[in-house]
Amino acid sequence: MIKQYSWYLLFILQVAGWAFLGLAALPVASAASLATIIVQPTRQAPSFSAEGAIEAIKSTLIAPQVSGNITALTVKAGDQVKAGQLLARIDTRMANQQALASQAQVAAAKAQLSAARNEFERKNKLYEKKYISLAALERAESDFKTAEAQTKAQLAQTTISGVETGLHSIHAPYAGVIAEVMTELGAMAMPGQPILSMYDPSEFRVTVNVPQSVVATLILPANIAVQIPAAATSTRNLISNHLVILPLTDPVSNMVQVRISLPQHLISLNPGMFARAILPINSIKANSQILVPLKSIIKRSELIAVYVMDKQGRAQLRQVRLGRQQGENMEIFAGLQAGELVALDPIAAANLNKALP
Repeated sequence: MIKQYSWYLLFILQVAGWAFLGLAALPVASAASLATIIVQPTRQAPSFSAEGAIEAIKSTLIAPQVSGNITALTVKAGDQVKAGQLLARIDTRMANQQALASQAQVAAAKAQLSAARNEFERKNKLYEKKYISLAALERAESDFKTAEAQTKAQLAQTTISGVETGLHSIHAPYAGVIAEVMTELGAMAMPGQPILSMYDPSEFRVTVNVPQSVVATLILPANIAVQIPAAATSTRNLISNHLVILPLTDPVSNMVQVRISLPQHLISLNPGMFARAILPINSIKANSQILVPLKSIIKRSELIAVYVMDKQGRAQLRQVRLGRQQGENMEIFAGLQAGELVALDPIAAANLNKALP
């Protein structure tokens, strides 16, 4: 029994020895090997940051011009459509009946016109032979002109009926994307009530509200930085050199609407996306700012911090307040001072503290 226990104890000690050797073989982080960056304030040109939304330059609400039940709805939200493509169709039975009735009235009017013409010609010959009076001839001429006018009116009404029949089919006014479908198959369409909305995805702009006092200090023309966080990586940071300042000022907020044109054919953008525009302004002095790489920032729930190296070579976790993102860097409003060392790899900095005595 004692021999078995001794053998088991020896086996445990050997396993522990192997584990110790394995741990000793792992690399230990050191302050000298930790990548850091020295915090240095940079000079920034004066600017004003305005937040707004992406808008399609060409956007349309499509409403019918006639009433009736919707018998066909060929698109849904998000569909790409071509110019002239059928979008919806409204019941044409009533319009077709009206067109047939109008055509019948035209036929009747033409028959009356033909009879009135023949009568006028006959009366004219009789008048030349002095068989009828001038008054009888004038009555025949009046009947002929009345029938002629009625025929023209009926022809015009028939043309209108044909146009109305065509209005029951709704087509895309240009190539674009269906943004929203506001009706359903079988629903009642009413004149002027939108049933679809669409936009052209080839041209977008950013619309922001700028205080009237800032508008007067804008530098024009200038390169305007536009940040779109939800866009694809290649289009998150854009430069525009064209803007339009609308001439109206909101009397309540004292804001002026500014529209900034974006490059064409940006496929990752959609109307309504959040955007931020950095507008250059005239100012006496430039502002200084502190920037750190994005990868050095830790975000855990409500904690936003970086690791700062102290004089003893330890990494201290320090909470910071962020500003706006600028490419691969992030502006720091508070928490850091010039000359301090910030660890570029937060995980390596945390492991360094564990390895130090």
